[in-house]
Amino acid sequence: MRAYGFCETLLDVLCDFLKNCTQRVVLYDGVSEFHDIISGVSQGSVLGPLLFLIYINDIVDFFLDNSVQIKLYADDLKVYLEITYDFDNVTLQNCVNKIVEWSEVWQLKLAVDKCQYSHISLSTSSASAVYFVSDSQLPTTSSIGDLGVIVDNRLTFKDHITSIVTRAHVTAMQIWRCFLCKDMDVLMRAFITYVRPLLEYCSPVWSPSSKTLIEQLESVQRRFSKRLPGLQSITYDERCACLKIDCLELRRLYADLILCYKIIHGLTVLPSEKFFTITANHVTRGHSYKMFLPESRVNYRQHFFVVRIVKVWNSLPADVVCANSVSVFVHKLKCVG
Repeated sequence: MRAYGFCETLLDVLCDFLKNCTQRVVLYDGVSEFHDIISGVSQGSVLGPLLFLIYINDIVDFFLDNSVQIKLYADDLKVYLEITYDFDNVTLQNCVNKIVEWSEVWQLKLAVDKCQYSHISLSTSSASAVYFVSDSQLPTTSSIGDLGVIVDNRLTFKDHITSIVTRAHVTAMQIWRCFLCKDMDVLMRAFITYVRPLLEYCSPVWSPSSKTLIEQLESVQRRFSKRLPGLQSITYDERCACLKIDCLELRRLYADLILCYKIIHGLTVLPSEKFFTITANHVTRGHSYKMFLPESRVNYRQHFFVVRIVKVWNSLPADVVCANSVSVFVHKLKCVG
């Protein structure tokens, strides 16, 4: 911390916070003896996560002059590289070796049994490369969880959608069984609070294009709304109109457009130039934020967020995309229909 520029007064405070700590186990019928804590930070403290991030911050130095990319979140780490030639496999393995060496120096043992790798490719054949952490060969996996999203090695997100639909159906059924009150407004408020976020979390990443997956997601709201008193005999569209809710497919489109607006107007940490290319030609009809449509060689790319949203975004009226705030943009967007 001194090397990062912390002043001596603040260092003294942090030293007092970390030193001379003890711990014991408390049960209902007794307690253990106190034992000294010789390393680590206090669990549940506000400073704990910040101090841990400072402690591991230098691990990114291994990747400053390298094509290998790294992503950190708390105590999880992911490294990835586009494999073009055979020596790329060697480069990736060398980076893994550096991480192992770093963990030994700083006494943060890697959970080898939780380490694995996934080969993302259009090819149906499995990857031939083999990677090791210390002396343990990393197992391969066809899908991996990343901050609540299951990413499969074909980028179809079928596993993720199946998972969230299953959880949403279970939660919706629990609401129906546990709520003694069968008032339509109360049940829908519970559905919107506890079920719909399961189906919409991070949707710009995995939003499906196939009719099967779209219907699979829609089935949760379709089934729940049909159970509501007085709505059993009308169609799904009529139920949505009666309840004043949008279908989930439309809500995912709104989520795409809102994220696009935030990126274009610099309201996120995501640099817009890495996602979209604004056309310099303002002679044609439309607004000043019209974007080029990237070429797509495969369907996976064609249905990716930065490609699928371009045509819809370019078709919006100028007063919508030029709104001076997110709330105004959302209001005008819903007025467009």
